[in-house]
Amino acid sequence: MAPVRNASLFAHAASMNMREYILARSAARAAGQTVATAHVPTHSMAAAIYAATAVRDASVPTETEAAMIEERTWQYQHLLEMMEKR
Repeated sequence: MAPVRNASLFAHAASMNMREYILARSAARAAGQTVATAHVPTHSMAAAIYAATAVRDASVPTETEAAMIEERTWQYQHLLEMMEKR
């Protein structure tokens, strides 16, 4: 688990160096939380939130709400598909 934890911490540390690059910061945080899910499954909730935040940050302001709804819908459908495969 040490390599997993280190990768997660590295991604979060990288996000701290990207304060002026909002999209990159959110993407790095999403990656860090996704990696952290390997040792703490509940980190997946934060990964989903940061992914939606990255989508928001990448969106044209007039399309932000629609882009976030699309991302959340994709996440939910993907989760349902994963549950069906269990």
